[in-house]
Amino acid sequence: MTTQKREQSVTDVPLNLTAYNARRLEVLGVEQFDELSDFVPGLEIQEQSPNTPGFAIRGITSDDTTATGEARVAVFQDGVPISRARGAFVELFDVERVEVAKGPQPTLFGRGALIGGINIIQNKAQLNDVMSGAGSVTLGDYNRREARGHVNLPLSDAFALRIAAAHKARDGYVDNVLGGPAMNAVELEAYRVSARWEPTDALRLDVIANYQDDTPEGGTSFKSGVFAPAPGVSLEPWEPAALNTSPLLENGAPLGINRKVYGVTVLGDYDLNETWSLSSITGWRALETREILDSDGFAADLLAVADNGSGHQWSQEIRFNYDAGGPVTGFFGASYFYERSRQAITLATDEAVAQALLAPQLAASAGLSVAQVEALLALQGVPNADGFDDLLDPFGFAVLSLLTAGQVVPLGDYREGTTNYGETTAFDLFGDVSYAVTDRLTLGAGLRWTTEDKEAGISGWHIDAPNRVTGAPTAFLPATPNGVMLESGSRSFDDFTWRVTGQYDLNAAVNLFASYARGRRPDVISYSDGQFVIAPAEIVDSYELGGYWTLDSTNIQASVFYSEYENFQSARLEPQSATYIVDNAGRATQYGFEGQLDHQFTDHLSVFATYAYNISEFDDTDSEGRPQEFAGNTFRLSPDHALSVGALAEFETGLGLLSLIPTWTWQSEVFFDNDNDLTDGRQDELQGDFGLINIRARLDLPDERIYGEVFVNNLADEAYIIDAGNTGDSFGLPTFIAGSPRMAGIKIGASF
Repeated sequence: MTTQKREQSVTDVPLNLTAYNARRLEVLGVEQFDELSDFVPGLEIQEQSPNTPGFAIRGITSDDTTATGEARVAVFQDGVPISRARGAFVELFDVERVEVAKGPQPTLFGRGALIGGINIIQNKAQLNDVMSGAGSVTLGDYNRREARGHVNLPLSDAFALRIAAAHKARDGYVDNVLGGPAMNAVELEAYRVSARWEPTDALRLDVIANYQDDTPEGGTSFKSGVFAPAPGVSLEPWEPAALNTSPLLENGAPLGINRKVYGVTVLGDYDLNETWSLSSITGWRALETREILDSDGFAADLLAVADNGSGHQWSQEIRFNYDAGGPVTGFFGASYFYERSRQAITLATDEAVAQALLAPQLAASAGLSVAQVEALLALQGVPNADGFDDLLDPFGFAVLSLLTAGQVVPLGDYREGTTNYGETTAFDLFGDVSYAVTDRLTLGAGLRWTTEDKEAGISGWHIDAPNRVTGAPTAFLPATPNGVMLESGSRSFDDFTWRVTGQYDLNAAVNLFASYARGRRPDVISYSDGQFVIAPAEIVDSYELGGYWTLDSTNIQASVFYSEYENFQSARLEPQSATYIVDNAGRATQYGFEGQLDHQFTDHLSVFATYAYNISEFDDTDSEGRPQEFAGNTFRLSPDHALSVGALAEFETGLGLLSLIPTWTWQSEVFFDNDNDLTDGRQDELQGDFGLINIRARLDLPDERIYGEVFVNNLADEAYIIDAGNTGDSFGLPTFIAGSPRMAGIKIGASF
């Protein structure tokens, strides 16, 4: 493991760490992040789409897609931060291992590691004597087709190349009654080229270029929980939906996603002498995304959205490492991070439907109720007067114009847009040291100082024609005077974070650890009610006790933890707005237990299991003793219990080694929003407890170079949802996204 910036056994790391190498990932059938989370206690990963993933460690979610958002869960690729939500969801192909460190990791992972970090270590070019490689092809139902592979090319004693690629495609599993491709499809291509130069034993340089392109058609199945898509069609999220877009958006682009993520990483390691070494991590990364979605979840032309995003970042870390073979080891260094991101949202609507949606607010602005407005219209002999608040058969003229000026103003198609950007420059100084007090006891401490300069901007205005529904510059999105870009100006923030650890080797089999750490999610600048506001940095103080028990046939790791949060940042949609801002939701408390077991019964039978118990709730009062908005609520994406169990059984046959790998994953009830769906008097935006059964069978031929697999995921065809509420919820129109149904396939692979 390299979580502590040096090679160590997992049992020597004084923190809760789950690490899976390439073989374990292959056994579990893990090829993407949401599949990984099924087998890591305390980790939940939600994939609405590759453009809008949610990463949650111990119930703390990192999923903000705005240009000014900050991460809580740090995601790294070979030490380069890729935590921005829209660029963090990457395909796990040709990887050496994945490490998930839970609890605040400020010294090790830096800014954004409020409650943990995920580090993907990709395979690098190897200086072997001969060329090597591997590849596989997968076919399955829902028109699944995949191909992935790599080749390693040693070109000299000091230089090698490695080329890896993956193609993955699958049709969607929720049909659209309005036509077009089924929703929740997969379509991606990913490529990687890496080079290693090792001119001397003391110097090693790796250059890695990554590119991923996601282009699934059909979009995400934001299915309405209010309006049935067609007569006789159920409201259940896994049944067909009725989603559409607008010809006013992106020249009539269909529902779907177009996302490109690419970057270059340069890793340098130089042994200065037998005691000191120097490490450098340089990263450049960029992303371009466009998602066309139907936010209202039903057939009316109400909230069709084009969400375009772009961004780029530079990062540089320099670290000096010390290890003289004595009781003291450690490192210190500095890092620089620059990022600029932009998000542009265009919303298209049928103004008549929008007027029906906003009827209560429009009536109130005239000092009337909806019923009174409809009565006045009826007295004037206006046809379809009762359609004022009817979304399915709306009234076609501007009611405010009729009431205030007596003018008949027809309503039609309408567009408005908003753009927000964020710019961050951060500089860090950090250090971490471990001291072996005795052969059994090691103490450690780390400190990081972070300073940040941030700037935010926003603009918003109607497009093509003024808003005829409310009379305001925009009907839904935030507006700025004459649509000009408003800028916050440069704001500066700085703070310290730290950790203190202790590790004690009770005996040759049992290692115990204890830690106290402070984590920080940086300050966030948002725009609300005509001004820029700052949500102060979210702070967590976390305490943890745990240990590792290692025997010949059994490995157990477990820990208990307790955390207290201040200034908990909660994203919310502004009333009658389709944009998110970040609020200070006050204080919260969290405690729980996590455990992981691996047991080898025989040479041919092993079992593995994980369990997480996690209680994460908002406190009743804030630091001033005042009642909190979310008092007693559970964090979103935070089940109280989560369990996974699996086995690997191997049988020697005349054809080769046959492996059977059944797994079962289960979790208790989970909410999808911090308000726990208590605002509309009907709790339906949650997923009750459910479990999924997967099974794989693999045959490795005697030479171990060719293998074949058959697999079934979600064997019992369990119906469940992966998200609920979403943008439509702020308008009383919650939408629901179905999880994957049963899917089966075959895989054939070979290596040389």
